[in-house]
Amino acid sequence: MSKNPFNKSILRRLKRASQTDNVDAAANALFGPTVDKHGDQFEDLKEQLKKADMDTLYRTYVSKILLYTSLAAILAFMGGLTFVLNQNVSLAESLQYIIGVPIAVGVLVFAILYFLPSQRARKRQKKIDESLPFALNHLGAIATSGISPVAMFELLDSFDEYGAISEEAGEISRRVNVFGEDLTTALRQVAEKSPSEDWSEVLYGIVSTVETGGSLKSYIQEKADEALFEYNMEREKEIQKLSTYASFYTAILIAAPVFLVVVLAVMNLLGGTIGGFAISDLMWLGVHVFIPVINGLFVIFLALTVD
Repeated sequence: MSKNPFNKSILRRLKRASQTDNVDAAANALFGPTVDKHGDQFEDLKEQLKKADMDTLYRTYVSKILLYTSLAAILAFMGGLTFVLNQNVSLAESLQYIIGVPIAVGVLVFAILYFLPSQRARKRQKKIDESLPFALNHLGAIATSGISPVAMFELLDSFDEYGAISEEAGEISRRVNVFGEDLTTALRQVAEKSPSEDWSEVLYGIVSTVETGGSLKSYIQEKADEALFEYNMEREKEIQKLSTYASFYTAILIAAPVFLVVVLAVMNLLGGTIGGFAISDLMWLGVHVFIPVINGLFVIFLALTVD
């Protein structure tokens, strides 16, 4: 009787993986064929990998996701099985530790790795958008000197303070000077995978200006003025938002707790209880628990809502 073809395929993959010398190669050996067959399920991830500028191939990254997810689930299963064998637990609890926990751990690891590129892409987009007005002003000043567009991006690459924009300018110059692409092709390639729509629009505009023979200096200066205006508007909105938060904090987290503590202090002098709790105990909970927790939650709220 011949062996199951599925089992033979698994054994071949395991054998190839055991002969590799790094995680990427092992992941490709184990899960690469699966990604090739079902890769259309992760098309959005492919786009996010480009925008995040992560130094890994799509096939390799998805294979690593599947590898780490499998390893996490297996380790969780072994840990759960060990716990069940050493503890006197019911059948329902045993199933929870042996099946439920590994599934939950596997889903968690998969979700973290799956959404990591999009999170990095958003962070990169934020850095590009913050530097864009100043980089465009600098680019406009460079264009005034009359040097070639390629040299403009080479100079922009030399200024590290523009962060991700300098990196993308460096990629444009490398594509032209090292890989032999023409400028418009390099600009289109970089614009296509950039996470910032504003920066992509600028690059496509430069392509159009170069191809039609327009004034590159005028175009860049116009986009610089536009970007600076939008930047100032965003900063004003942030200031208004912080002013609102400050008023809220003063009223709810400073004035109200002080008023409550004063009222409880007076009531404590008169004696009695509230809801079965001694007033002194309520004061202690308010000062040492309630107020610090509310302030901590407010700090978390600021970290999530303020750029």
